Amino acid sequence: MLYLGEQFSGVPVIYLRFRLQADTRFAAEFDFRTFDPEGVILYAESSPDSWLMLGLRSGRIEVQFKNQHSIKMTSGGKAINDGQWHVISVEELMGSVSVKISKEAVMSINSPERLFTPVNDKLETKLYIAGLPNRNESLIKPINPRLDGCIRGWDLMNQGASGVKEVIQGKESKHCYVSVEKGSFFSGGGLALFNIDYNRSDQWKVDVVMSIRPSSSTGVLFALVTNNTVPLSVAVVTRGPIDADLQVFVDGVCVATLQSLMLCYPDRLLVEMRVSADVLLISANSSSVTYSDPVTLSEALAKLHLAMQGHVHTYIGGLPGQSA
Repeated sequence: MLYLGEQFSGVPVIYLRFRLQADTRFAAEFDFRTFDPEGVILYAESSPDSWLMLGLRSGRIEVQFKNQHSIKMTSGGKAINDGQWHVISVEELMGSVSVKISKEAVMSINSPERLFTPVNDKLETKLYIAGLPNRNESLIKPINPRLDGCIRGWDLMNQGASGVKEVIQGKESKHCYVSVEKGSFFSGGGLALFNIDYNRSDQWKVDVVMSIRPSSSTGVLFALVTNNTVPLSVAVVTRGPIDADLQVFVDGVCVATLQSLMLCYPDRLLVEMRVSADVLLISANSSSVTYSDPVTLSEALAKLHLAMQGHVHTYIGGLPGQSA
């Protein structure tokens, strides 16, 4: 299985060159899986003026091609960015280019002449996987080439997986996970920043619902940051080799601790937190929560209320300037 998201720059993950008999017609079939709505699956060319692009736009298959006879672009079929495996095939027939999803035809594009023209009784085809060699320069309609997904079950130009298998096996970063699901993964080396306004009618309120599956290592899941301070954060804090708590901090002071047997297990934990100027509540399935004493909690909420009068940044998966 090839991981398509390795090259975030949009440069192709794999480049293959075929030199086959003159009567060979373009053909590609493979299993494809993604949650990504847009990107290039493959790009094939025999010359700069003769090419075909197969990609996704809004989750649906899109085909663009150009040769000395015609320039065409079309899309069809249902959205397939659902995280499930789909068999995709593109085949050049007599007078048309056929695209199928799970063996069912979704597009038949008229092409009265050969898609690619043989030279010296040989058909030379360059094939690029998950990227473009020329950054949208030749496309009819530009597309974001970066695609996060997986491909398996290769058969390119009716040559099977020739050339592909060795590339995938030779580099671990090109390997795909067997199982995937929708969501965000934070390895400790990155985070996400959101600009969210929590003020409503002169009052502020923070409502957070997270479906999480953290490891046992310590790390920040959610944080509000302003002026290099962290007025509110939720973090996983390790208690032992296989145990950890979920703790809420206000200005560095722990005000709530959530203990759950599910925190570091394969099942997801649904966490809900409600915070305002005078209340802080956190809950999760199969868990127990303890809060700091009323005086400490009241003082912490007063500090948080003051911080919320200014602009705050919302971070998921870590804190700015830190690696975890």
